[in-house]
Amino acid sequence: MTCTHCGKEMDEKYIIDARGTEYCSEDCMEEYQDKHDIEPHPYEDSYLILRHAYTELLDTWEQTLCNTVGNLEDVVDELLEEMDELIGEHDDFIRAEGDDGPYAWEIYQYTLKLRELQRCIFAWRPNRKVLYWVDGSIEDYRVSDEQQEEIYNRICTDLYLDGYEEFILYVIKNHQYPWRDRLNYVFDNEEMAQEAFEILKPFCDKRGVELSIVESYKCEAYCGDILEVDADTYINGWFYCYSCKGNGEHGIFTPQELEAELQYYEGNEEERQVVIYERRDWCFPYKKKIKRTCREFEVEVPGWAE
Repeated sequence: MTCTHCGKEMDEKYIIDARGTEYCSEDCMEEYQDKHDIEPHPYEDSYLILRHAYTELLDTWEQTLCNTVGNLEDVVDELLEEMDELIGEHDDFIRAEGDDGPYAWEIYQYTLKLRELQRCIFAWRPNRKVLYWVDGSIEDYRVSDEQQEEIYNRICTDLYLDGYEEFILYVIKNHQYPWRDRLNYVFDNEEMAQEAFEILKPFCDKRGVELSIVESYKCEAYCGDILEVDADTYINGWFYCYSCKGNGEHGIFTPQELEAELQYYEGNEEERQVVIYERRDWCFPYKKKIKRTCREFEVEVPGWAE
């Protein structure tokens, strides 16, 4: 397709007027309309608002998710629900399949495009950044916390006496793994991790502490913990720490599990009311998981989970 005004090829961001004339941009449409008498249309505002929302989502959704700090799965859920609301505002056009002129047709088409974009967003998973965890944890349960602290203090003293005071202070301040103290440091640069490892290793060896560099990913829930990249903690393509994987809030149900959950709450009014009014802490994440599963298997979301 080419623009009526300038003749350029058009992309997904094309725009039309009330007659259905197509342009490559709003600027071209405005320039064309300045020279032609085109009457306003009652669907024009609805069309322009929906088109703007779609093109903005098209441009920004992936960057928004990539920049997210927190529970990625939740952010995806929220974005998809916002899109559901946007689509739902145009139910009349959907029911009529756009059969009321050019604007109505385009509004209907944008609801279909939004559904397709939802499928793309729902299937998206991050391009995970490898973190380098310099790990000097003492996993021997026979070594008490007091003994571990003493070993750590001796290593720090050895480093200080050998002229590494600035190094250890810098590493503790900038790279200390927040969920574990002592000899646990996280780097996003492999060379820096290797340099720290080589400095620390002889001092750790001297005190009987095994040091390693563990390639890790950050948990994609809200906790911010990290775990080795080959950990068996993926749920529906998302990467979680053991704690977040085990809490039951993430991922989706199997089709059989979903059917059982739906049948249970359809037949149990008292328990259904608990979920509807979120009278327990688990109700809100449970409803999100139900909705997520329904989206995965294209099943209508039950009213009690809305």
